[in-house]
Amino acid sequence: MKKNLLTAFMLMLAGNSFAQTQTATDTLVVTTQPQMHCQNCEKKIKSNIRFVKGTKKISTSVDDQKVTIVYDGRKAKYNDYVEAFKKIGYEIKKK
Repeated sequence: MKKNLLTAFMLMLAGNSFAQTQTATDTLVVTTQPQMHCQNCEKKIKSNIRFVKGTKKISTSVDDQKVTIVYDGRKAKYNDYVEAFKKIGYEIKKK
């Protein structure tokens, strides 16, 4: 009986640990001011914004004038990205 209870307890702990390791991802789509107009603008944004803690993926589109950021919402917030863009000379607005 004790062995069954111990096994059940261990399985429950393992299940909880697995559930906590899954990441919560959020997506942020923004426009920039000044507007991006070339590949160098895209490169500047991608190479600097990737350092915001929790950033998973960054994609940019000069044609659509948008930056899409996939990030871990437990590690980064919108204001973190506002500050990071400000450091490289851009302002952002949610699209």
